[in-house]
Amino acid sequence: MNFFKSLLPKSLTSRILAMLSILILTFLTTGLGLFYKNQLLQHIEEIQDTANILIEVAAQAVEESVVIGDYDTIKRTLEKTLARSPFKSAVFIDLSGGVIRLHAASAPVGRAPAWIESEVAARLFDVNRPITVGGKDYGVMRLSFNAERIATELYSLVIQATLFAVFFLLISLILMGFMIKRSLAHLGKLHSYEAEIASGAVAAEAMLVADAPMEIQEAIKAVNRTAASMRNHFGLRIDSLMNTLVQHKNALDEVSIVCEVSASGRITYVNERFVKSSQHSRAELLELKIDEVWTGMSSASEPWRWVPENEVWNGEVRLSGRTGKDAWHRRTIIPILDDMGGVEKYICIDIDITVRKEFEVAILDNSRRQNLIALFGQQALTEENVSALGELAALTAAQGLTLSKAALLVVDRVSHGVILNAEVGLNHVEVGSGYHNDFLNDTASSTGCVISSDTPDNRYTLLPGETVEACGIRSGLEIEISCREVFKGVLGVYASTDYSFTREDVSYLQTLANLLAAALERYDAKKKLIYLAENDSLTHLPNRWFLSNYLREIISRKTSVPDAVSVIFIDLDRFKAVNDTMGHSVGDQLLIQAGRRLKDCIDENSVVARLGGDEFSIVVTHHVYSESLIKALANHVVEALGKPFNLGGQDVFVSASVGIANYPFDGRGDCQKFCVRA
Repeated sequence: MNFFKSLLPKSLTSRILAMLSILILTFLTTGLGLFYKNQLLQHIEEIQDTANILIEVAAQAVEESVVIGDYDTIKRTLEKTLARSPFKSAVFIDLSGGVIRLHAASAPVGRAPAWIESEVAARLFDVNRPITVGGKDYGVMRLSFNAERIATELYSLVIQATLFAVFFLLISLILMGFMIKRSLAHLGKLHSYEAEIASGAVAAEAMLVADAPMEIQEAIKAVNRTAASMRNHFGLRIDSLMNTLVQHKNALDEVSIVCEVSASGRITYVNERFVKSSQHSRAELLELKIDEVWTGMSSASEPWRWVPENEVWNGEVRLSGRTGKDAWHRRTIIPILDDMGGVEKYICIDIDITVRKEFEVAILDNSRRQNLIALFGQQALTEENVSALGELAALTAAQGLTLSKAALLVVDRVSHGVILNAEVGLNHVEVGSGYHNDFLNDTASSTGCVISSDTPDNRYTLLPGETVEACGIRSGLEIEISCREVFKGVLGVYASTDYSFTREDVSYLQTLANLLAAALERYDAKKKLIYLAENDSLTHLPNRWFLSNYLREIISRKTSVPDAVSVIFIDLDRFKAVNDTMGHSVGDQLLIQAGRRLKDCIDENSVVARLGGDEFSIVVTHHVYSESLIKALANHVVEALGKPFNLGGQDVFVSASVGIANYPFDGRGDCQKFCVRA
């Protein structure tokens, strides 16, 4: 007992410091012990979670490489996985027994005590990931933790934290000692007080000081079969045979364009259909050769020429008559032989196949249009540039209708103006130019051009008169573009002639307009989804997800320049009380008004976001870091949020708690740790 009494400090200051030291050491030791244990478990759990994420990321690259047998890439992937990771080794074992094993660099200098290493090793397990592609196993990827390194890092952290705690304890004790001594120093003034009393100053006082995107062939075959049958079966029945032949000829005249040609090629006989088709008189035809009646083409570029011969000629020819209108004939020229086997004359039989050819052309044209629509549709599903898609729509419209002029006109219903978004062949108008159009005011057209439309009133005459005149437009077709019943503009094609647009033309242009409208709706929907994903639905401020991505971007961008980033975290105090007592709607209004006040506190170099609940954050970027500027902004925020909020006719007071983190001073390269410091 006397021994302990001898250790007892003599002065009050020393005794208080000793008692505080014992209490602080006791609580500090207990707290640090619990903290270190919790940190050990949490750190190991984070390492295990990080390892699972890391092996999943690495496994994707390994799965892509193992299918093609690219083991070098697998090795490089393992090397990258080991780099700056908590793993001691990375192994890939394929099904054939082949092994790729890589070891991490040597452990850092110094080692943790064996009991820490054993504790860490007991809580960490190797991470195994089967490599499976398309249901087929290719092997196993295994990552082994470097327990020694992790334990050493934890031990180093413990030592550093302990040293910091000891340093903090010493500083605290010194400060407390100073404060205690300073406080007790006032006792020294008792001496002067005593002296004053002794000197008779009865009113004297001891002063104390107070200290935040194929008919004719079948007909001829039938005639031949009939003639052969008649010759074989009736022999000399010439009259009957001639009667039959005359009937066949009459039938042929009814369905075919027939003429007889001499051996030299001059026309000697024509039927009525031939006269009508050639647009010549019968007398004129009997003076011409067969290839002089029409300008014939056997193909797109070669003229048709017939040379009399002993063989049947047949083929398709495109004929142009006096009116310039083209016609297609399926032509067969048959030589009629005399008794000596020489050619007596030729019979030329034509079948008008113009309708069939036009149908084929229509099918091909429709196929071409469908292909253009498909290509445009594919682009409309993926193209993110709306202007480029508009240009493609105008070009596709012109190509599909084989016209040289097209335009995409966007209408502003507020200003009653028209903006030329894209054009083809309108060289007298600049893209992006705008002009007033009275059609949007239901005023009659003054352009004088004929505009076709899918509606009877032809109300889509949106090109101005000067553009119509300058571009030589005489006819056109414009189709409305509507998104969710909202009129966006028109897609138009124009011709320099009196062009007659068909239903197919309208349908084609309507399809393009619908695809363009769908693409615009998709674009608008995507923008809305992005907005909803990045912004808080209540305050319309950026949300936590946006803030996290924004911080990563600016921090990764600023690691190579001397700029700085500051984050101010704001928590509204007493918000829960307002929410509980006045209702959630009032609480929502409080958050909305708080968000507005925070936006009023920042400049163009700052971003304010709502993290959730009553938590907000401000990100400030500096060209030159200024601690005083950040503190001033924080004080401004606290002051702004401390002013009364008028909610439901009542003034409500809340306050704000703020935390500040400055990059790169409070964290480098790690956004999460950096934010935690705030």
